Amino acid sequence: MKKCFGWKKRKRQAALLLVAAIATGSLAGCGEPKEPPKEEYPEYADDKEMWIGGWDVPINTLEDYQMAKDMGLTHMFIDGIFASRGTDGYYQQLKYCEEVGLKAIVGMDTALDNSANVTVDTFDYSIYPAVDMINLWDEPPIQQFDDVVGRIDAMKEIYEGKDMTLYVNMDPYNCVAQPGTLTSTEDYVSQFCDRILSRIPGRKILSTDIYPLLYTRGEYVISSMWLEHMSQYARFAKENDADFHMFIQSYTSGEQRELTGREDLTFQIYTDMAFGIKGFSYFTYRKSFLEGFGGGCVENDTSCTPTPTYHWAQEVNREIANFDHVYLSFDWEGVLPVNGSDHLAEDPSYQNSLFAAIAYPLTGLSCATQVSGTQDTLIGQFRDADGRDGLIVTNFTDPIQQMKDKVSFTFKDANRAMVYRSGERKIYEVKDNQLELTLSPGEGVFLIPLKIE
Repeated sequence: MKKCFGWKKRKRQAALLLVAAIATGSLAGCGEPKEPPKEEYPEYADDKEMWIGGWDVPINTLEDYQMAKDMGLTHMFIDGIFASRGTDGYYQQLKYCEEVGLKAIVGMDTALDNSANVTVDTFDYSIYPAVDMINLWDEPPIQQFDDVVGRIDAMKEIYEGKDMTLYVNMDPYNCVAQPGTLTSTEDYVSQFCDRILSRIPGRKILSTDIYPLLYTRGEYVISSMWLEHMSQYARFAKENDADFHMFIQSYTSGEQRELTGREDLTFQIYTDMAFGIKGFSYFTYRKSFLEGFGGGCVENDTSCTPTPTYHWAQEVNREIANFDHVYLSFDWEGVLPVNGSDHLAEDPSYQNSLFAAIAYPLTGLSCATQVSGTQDTLIGQFRDADGRDGLIVTNFTDPIQQMKDKVSFTFKDANRAMVYRSGERKIYEVKDNQLELTLSPGEGVFLIPLKIE
């Protein structure tokens, strides 16, 4: 079957044909790009890929799996919604993944604290080439950690010497025992790393889900726990040499509001990238069968029927795939919250309450002496193997408010900025170490300040 997108192949071709455009002044400036001088800019090997997954399997046909691949997914979480574990229909899902080029994450049917009647699946899924990970548990509370360890040990016997990643998605509410009994994010993640992550061989992953776009009590709000959780997970991922993965809200239920455009997705993804995520997955890909759940990227009862979110996600996935190899060549160092000057002008004591909850925030950037934003701005700081700085810069204002953010930098020693915006690379002149970016609602960019001799 012909595939609609060969993004990675075209990305490599585009890199060979890329001509860097130099524009003076604002990143949002109106001037035509000038003919670039003979300058050399950093190039990064296209040998890394962002994990982009989907939760809730497509309808069980080859065409529906091809549609998931065409949206730009790299992974699909495989469960038993359309076919029971151990049946031909279940294994057919794994074959479809292989045929269209998706990697499969096989779920073990353990979620929250429901493991009592879930036996360990001893089938060796490595015989299916598409299977990349075993999803051992989804959101275990602390009282289930010993059970999780037991299942890890059983999986280690099955997959010893084989290239299989064991994966656990963590509980965003930090549950200890009974519902409503909680601990801190730091304590929960610390215990997880000590008791579970340390037992997992090979590749290690820290993953959780926070769905931050809310409508509550008649107001649009952002989840108060989002950035505090992100900062703790990012810190522990760095300390344990683990890949940080996040789920992205593409559904509606209860307080979770409907998405209104692609900027609701970019807002979440670039914010999470500021904390160094190396993968993200849509919850949900297919509209959930659960009562009260809406949204999703495709309908749940009609084959090959996309929702508006499918097309928004397809655009965003293509954008990320265009520069993921560059972003993934940098290591995360920390995040700098910048309170918006427009808010400070109204109230000099203003502080974004979500920024105040960030654990161990940076107080400045290593590459700049000063940075400001007209709106609240979140900046992730990174460093590549050659010592270059990289910055994920995100307009941290709920996109539904439609507020632009003008971000100004005074760099220590830069005369160029390599900027990835909407997935495209452009080179901008930096005069007197000054650069100004205007970010649209929900927009993020990846910026690398350079000194070109």
